[in-house]
Amino acid sequence: MTEEQLYKRYNEIRSENVAVRFVDGDIITGKLDSFTSGVNNEPDEASIYVGEYELYASEIVEIREI
Repeated sequence: MTEEQLYKRYNEIRSENVAVRFVDGDIITGKLDSFTSGVNNEPDEASIYVGEYELYASEIVEIREI
């Protein structure tokens, strides 16, 4: 996912609980907490927090509300 796609999807979600599917097919579920842009996350890329985990935009294929 690009930073723009991640930001758009983050703002579309109305549920606290999400399932995130990764490029490798793994899925993590949990509470969607926050979005951090690449500029504010240097030297890393844009990310979201699900529970206590920071998930980077390039690792994410899909975010679903559950």
